[in-house]
Amino acid sequence: MTPFDAFPTARVPRSGMADQEERGEPEWMPSPAEVARARSQMERQGVVHSVTRGVAGVQMVPAGEAPWLWLGAAILWVILWPAIIALKVSAAPALAWLPWWLPVLLAAGHIALLAWPVLLSERVGKNDDLRRRFTRIQTAAQMLALEPLEFEAWTGMLFMLLGYRLESSNTEISADHGIDLRVSNSRIRLGLVQCKRYRGTVGEPTVRDLYGTLIHADADFGWLVTTGGISRQARAWAAGQPLELWDGQRLLEYARSFRR
Repeated sequence: MTPFDAFPTARVPRSGMADQEERGEPEWMPSPAEVARARSQMERQGVVHSVTRGVAGVQMVPAGEAPWLWLGAAILWVILWPAIIALKVSAAPALAWLPWWLPVLLAAGHIALLAWPVLLSERVGKNDDLRRRFTRIQTAAQMLALEPLEFEAWTGMLFMLLGYRLESSNTEISADHGIDLRVSNSRIRLGLVQCKRYRGTVGEPTVRDLYGTLIHADADFGWLVTTGGISRQARAWAAGQPLELWDGQRLLEYARSFRR
């Protein structure tokens, strides 16, 4: 069982041929004119900027950022008020039995009560922002209208929404073997993602190359993510390997599923 069995692989429509050769376009591929119109519309609506910008938004606690200043002020306050109370009651003989550690315990509890809602809202806000930005791409024409680096950023959003951490891709393996993203989670120590913004159909040789990189890097899992199609031979070769092949239709399935 692979990590994404809940999302069955989309099938590329056939046109009477046994399979499509690499570089052949799937039937569902939009025309260049449709892609150009989609690009123009996305630029007017700010979709392109939303894909490439960092998590933003003017908020008291910006999504994706730890509220260090707020937490520092809260900690200072929580340390001061037990100290003031202790000074006030220290002269009262009736309260001499109070243990010294009680103010410390109260302070720790106060910190937890103050910080937990803020940290929770920060995490939820980040996920909501990512979901809104990721799901602004809903058609094949919009997906093809992204530039290669924009498509890579959009794919990174998808992995983050699926619970993965993005690691630095500035490595020798990334530079020499075409790996665009490095991801990890509690089950996968190192995953390699190759992004192909492509109109054609990816064939078996590309998948073999990705598998070779996977072995060379001692990675646990690999993904080939493309805006185009994936040939039948490529899928057959990848079966049983620690690989997932995502074509353009499957990416749109993810985008629509996160929109609901």
